[in-house]
Amino acid sequence: MNRLFLLCVVLCVVAVTSTTLAKPIEISLNKKELDTSDARVAAWVNTVRIAQKTGGLQQMNRAYLRAGASPIVPLNDYADTQYYGFVSIGTPKQTFKVIFDTGSSNVWVPSEKCWSITCLLHNRYDHTKSSTYIANGRAFNITYGSGAVTGFLSQDTNSVGGIDVKGQVFGEVTSESGLSFLFGKSDGIVGLAFPSIAVDGVTPLFNNMMAQKLVDQNLFSFYLSKTAGSTSSAMVLGGINQKYYTGPMNYVPLANRTYWAIKIGDVGVGGQYKGVCPPGGCLAAVDTGTSLIAGPALKIGPIMESLNVAKDCSNIDSNPDVTFKINGIEYTLKPRDYVLKISQMGATECIAGFMPLALPPQFGDFWILGDVFISTYYTVFDYDGNRVGFARANQNL
Repeated sequence: MNRLFLLCVVLCVVAVTSTTLAKPIEISLNKKELDTSDARVAAWVNTVRIAQKTGGLQQMNRAYLRAGASPIVPLNDYADTQYYGFVSIGTPKQTFKVIFDTGSSNVWVPSEKCWSITCLLHNRYDHTKSSTYIANGRAFNITYGSGAVTGFLSQDTNSVGGIDVKGQVFGEVTSESGLSFLFGKSDGIVGLAFPSIAVDGVTPLFNNMMAQKLVDQNLFSFYLSKTAGSTSSAMVLGGINQKYYTGPMNYVPLANRTYWAIKIGDVGVGGQYKGVCPPGGCLAAVDTGTSLIAGPALKIGPIMESLNVAKDCSNIDSNPDVTFKINGIEYTLKPRDYVLKISQMGATECIAGFMPLALPPQFGDFWILGDVFISTYYTVFDYDGNRVGFARANQNL
C-alpha cells in the first residue's frame, strides 16, 4: 500500500511539473524614435501632410491605386516600424534585431552570402558556423510595396526569449532591394500571422512553438509603450500579463485566419461616425508591423481632413477623439494616442498617425490597425480562441 501511495505521489508530481514547465515568456521590445533622415519615413510623413490638406486625397488616391499587386500582399514597408526585438538562430546562437510582425508569416534574415550594401549594413547569418543547420535550398522571395527580398530557405534552431524552436524553416536573404531595407534598423522579420499566407508554405515560428509544446497557452500578446527609447514594451509568448492593461479585456472574433483580421463597424471623429464601412463591416488587420492606422484613401480621407495637428505640436489636445466601433464596443483614441512625434534635424514635429492604404482593389474596404492602435490597447492574439483581445494599455509603466 505504501509503495502504491508513493508511486501515485511521484506520478502526480511529474504530471503537474510537465504541465507547468511552459510559462509565459516576455520578450523586451525597444522603441526607436522616428526620424525623417530615414528616406522612407520622410516619404510617408510628406504623404500624410499632403493628405491632410483639403482636396489632396483625390489626386493622391489615383497614385495609390496604381500600386502593383503580388499574389500575397504583405501589409507593410517596415521602415516606419518603431518596435524591435531579438531572435537568435543556430548553434552557437547568432543574434538578429527583428520586427515581430503579425501582418506576415515568414521568418527571414540576411545571409552571409549576401554582399549588397544593404546586407553589409546589417547582421548576417552564416550557416557554416551552426552545428544545427540543415540545408533546404529552395528559392525564397517576397515582394513588398517598396522593395523585395530574395534568397533561399534554410532550417535551423530559432531562439526567442530563451525558447529554442527546433527545425524552423526560414529565409536566408541574398538580395534586398528598396530603401526600406537599406535604411531600416532591423535585420529581418519574424512573421506571426497564419500559415495560409506563408510564402512557400513554410510553417510560421509560433505555429512550431505550439506544435513543440513550448508555450502553455496558444496565444501571444503585445504591450507597446508610447515613450521613445522605452524598454518597457514587450511581446508575451504563451500568456497575458495583467500589469500591461487596465479595465476589461474584450475579445473580437477573427474574420478569417490569414492576417489577424477582424471587422470594424465604423469610425467616428469627435463623436460623429463617418459611415465608412458597409453594413457587414470593414475588414481590418491588427498589425504590429505597421506604425500607422491605415485605410482606403477615399474612406480615411475625411477622417484625416478632420484633424489639424500643428507641425510644431502646439495644438495636440485641441484635436478631436477618433473612435473605432468594433464588435459593438467603442475604442477611443485621444489626440495624444494618435499623434506621432517625428525627429527632424534635432527638432521635433508632430503628425497624425493615419495614412491612405496602398492595396490592390480586390482588398476592398481594408484597414490596418497598426502600432498607433496597439500602443493604446494591449492586444492579445489568441490562436485557439480564433479571436483578438483588446484592453486599455497601462501607459504608466
